[in-house]
Amino acid sequence: MRRGTPIHLAARLQDADYRIVAQDQAEDRGFVQYSLMAYNVHRLWRVHRVMHQSLVKTLAEKQRTSVKKVYRKYRTTVSTPHGTLRVLAVRHERGKEQAPLVARFGGIALRWQRSPRLNDQPKAVCGKRSEVVPRLLAQVCEVCGARETCAVHPMRKLADLHRPGQREKPPWVQRLAARRRKTLVVCRQCHEDMHRERPARRRVAA
Repeated sequence: MRRGTPIHLAARLQDADYRIVAQDQAEDRGFVQYSLMAYNVHRLWRVHRVMHQSLVKTLAEKQRTSVKKVYRKYRTTVSTPHGTLRVLAVRHERGKEQAPLVARFGGIALRWQRSPRLNDQPKAVCGKRSEVVPRLLAQVCEVCGARETCAVHPMRKLADLHRPGQREKPPWVQRLAARRRKTLVVCRQCHEDMHRERPARRRVAA
């Protein structure tokens, strides 16, 4: 919120539409499910409305389009035990062999439930592997989306991403800054392009 009005989330502009909607839905679902046992759970519609408008504005800002066009592109209806509800749905195609992934925001009725079923058992809360390992094992370039042998491109420190007076940052640097990460899993071509964009170090005279 800014001055009482929902705004876009700048930290998520570098993510894909599917990832943005999926993350917002996970936050909304986790917040609502633990409130379904409250008799006045219907009052959460104000929070849901703010999250909904912020999500739409984030997608509109990312695509450089209007909020109305985002609604036309992603709005749909789903059936629930309490009737049909309007949601935002984004499809992520995975080729002909696999079914597409669908991320939806909304679809949870704000109705009082005395004994709701809560799915509060997350998987691998304290995994032994670091966060970068599953990203590398996926072998998907986080810049161009190519599925091939990938490598990890590191940054020495995040402070290097926010130095004032620099020229406009390339898209991969903007993505690292938005996600607050020091690593990026990239294919060979993107990795070579990154090193070409890096300014050459000045040689110190002997």
